[in-house]
Amino acid sequence: MSISVVIHEPQNDFEKSFFIPVATESFFKECWQPAIEALGLQWTDLFSSGVDVDEEDVPSIIEELIQIKDWAAKNLTEEQKDKMFERITGLQNKLPLAFQRKNAVVFIG
Repeated sequence: MSISVVIHEPQNDFEKSFFIPVATESFFKECWQPAIEALGLQWTDLFSSGVDVDEEDVPSIIEELIQIKDWAAKNLTEEQKDKMFERITGLQNKLPLAFQRKNAVVFIG
């Protein structure tokens, strides 16, 4: 299993092809979860069980991703950090693009 980002009920080709990989289930448990727990984060904690996200939620999620990057820089191996940073950068850059349509709902899980 893996955690990724898709758009609920896609309305066009862009939305149908929209996909952001986040982490495999095992990597999430091994590397993301310790950061989430140590920092007491709310949004990213829901990624493993799955969560619907609206456009107004994106700034809070991005803020949590920044905190996770800071934590990872101090606590993960170079390989783990590189892998996580690549995925977090993808989320930071692409997640806001999902909301080209009013009322779009994104699922992360």
